[in-house]
Amino acid sequence: MLFEDKTLAYFAHSADHWGRRHLLADHLATVSRLAGEFSAGRPWSEEAGLAGLLHDLGKYGDKFQKRLRGEESGIDHWSMGAWVALQSCRSVAAAMSVQGHHIGLQHLSRDALGSLNPDSLTRAHPLGLRLSESDTGCLVGRLNEDGLQVSRPIEPLLPSMPEEKHLSWMLDLRLLFSALVDADFLDTEAHFESDAAGKRYRAAGPTLDPEQALEALDRYREAVRQSSKADEGVARLRDDLWKACIAAASRPPGLFTLAAPTGSGKTLAMLAFALAHAREHGLRRVVVVIPYLSIIEQTVAVYRAAFGDGFPNSFVLEDHSLVGDRQGTETEGSARYWERLLAENWDAPIVVTTSVQFLESLFANRPSACRKLHRL
Repeated sequence: MLFEDKTLAYFAHSADHWGRRHLLADHLATVSRLAGEFSAGRPWSEEAGLAGLLHDLGKYGDKFQKRLRGEESGIDHWSMGAWVALQSCRSVAAAMSVQGHHIGLQHLSRDALGSLNPDSLTRAHPLGLRLSESDTGCLVGRLNEDGLQVSRPIEPLLPSMPEEKHLSWMLDLRLLFSALVDADFLDTEAHFESDAAGKRYRAAGPTLDPEQALEALDRYREAVRQSSKADEGVARLRDDLWKACIAAASRPPGLFTLAAPTGSGKTLAMLAFALAHAREHGLRRVVVVIPYLSIIEQTVAVYRAAFGDGFPNSFVLEDHSLVGDRQGTETEGSARYWERLLAENWDAPIVVTTSVQFLESLFANRPSACRKLHRL
């Protein structure tokens, strides 16, 4: 397709239901911006933006453009972006994230990084694919012609292959990867869910106002106290536990333990601590991880009762394998459909989930499973 000025247009995706193609430059610029925003305040936010800019660099290749027209198949459009991130920008984290956004996050090793070499991929691609273009100069040149520029991060998370590996690097790399794949999912979704005006992004989830939420939780606790038939000793114990949790919330972030007997009000007190801690330290959400589904359902019921008035139902997001109808459709206007969307990337103020869901997100390599991690 040609613009009026006769310059060639490169596309990221096939046409939406309005017949509009998704310009590659728009997709790369938007994913770069979103990934950077999702990483705001983190030392690797610049690299997240770089990964967004390079994640589909290979789509500038002629073979990929032919693939969109149904003239080619079996095309690798991601490895060259990862190679540019590694070789030109010295960003191991961006390179691994770009490489993994289609095939999953790979093991950090010299062999894995070396496998991105276009010469090796041209000779024998491990997935039996063909590169959309093996000349990175051609791809970067087309990127530049579209008005986009690649720059090397000032302080990359991993400037080279580390001699020793640390758990914190793994977590940072996964958070960066999460920011990239969520940004990619959201912009691609917006293209295919477009309306007459153009791309249509899903609405953002509710935001957390810790002060407002804590006041609502306190009102609910007082209502429970007034209706409770527990003796005065139990009531004092619950009050003391609540006060202790509120007091502990002013401490610096770290690990805290709450040990109290059954019936002492831990379900409300631990959330009070979390909300007060969020207020104290400017935190944006609370993630509650519980091992048993029965306890999750009880906890969610209590929290939704506490935030019943003045808060959207999605203020408390329940995320586990047995939650309601995961197949709801937007046309049904169902709350479950909306909650399913929020569960994809934990875009909610309070998330209640299982240990399995949480640990899978931390240790799996699939983009869909890792997509929610940057919300932490």
